[in-house]
Amino acid sequence: MAGLLVSVRSAEEACVAVASGVSVIDVKEPAHGPLGRASREVWSEVRAVVPKTIPVSVALGELNEWEVSAGAIDWTGLSYRKLGLARAGHDWAERWADLRSRHPGPPWIATIYSDWLAAKSPSPDAVLDVALSVFDCVGVLIDTWDKGRPGRLGESWLPVVARAKAAGRLVALAGRLDAEAIRRLTMLGPDLFAVRGAACVDGDRYAAIDPVRVTELVRLMASLAF
Repeated sequence: MAGLLVSVRSAEEACVAVASGVSVIDVKEPAHGPLGRASREVWSEVRAVVPKTIPVSVALGELNEWEVSAGAIDWTGLSYRKLGLARAGHDWAERWADLRSRHPGPPWIATIYSDWLAAKSPSPDAVLDVALSVFDCVGVLIDTWDKGRPGRLGESWLPVVARAKAAGRLVALAGRLDAEAIRRLTMLGPDLFAVRGAACVDGDRYAAIDPVRVTELVRLMASLAF
């Protein structure tokens, strides 16, 4: 059975999601982009209210946003880090490697944008090649860069998912997923379905987490066997 990851923007939202039975809490600020980075204070506040048995991941924005990043970062209590590659350029692999070496901490989740051409990000195969070749990358997230358009996931992504899973990597699917999309995509066999908008009031990713919606999604996950 796949688990449910819910992205939250505050400790209050994290408490709501935890009470509804989610598998993973992700900290993200949707106003800052598809993988918008929240403040380090929010990371700490969320980790403090989430039980240690529930992993907490953090979204770190896009690689280009780290060009001038400096100083040590406290990653205490965090389980995963994910970073987008929109407009990352031809030397993205080298710059991502440099970033990882300068910021040791929890393992990384490589992000593949399903609309990679629009995002001007590396191709799915290129990201997967690098992700499977480095020891500190333990999973892959397939997400949507343009949150204003429907998700693009379907059966054509089966080879990417299968290759990642065959290599022992965790696979998470995201990108404007709702209950119908989750049912349809169970055939891909991911480890996690990741949502923000589907867990919010009125399906609005900028609104607050809705406990009723989260509970319904958790029940849906429990009903899907694969």
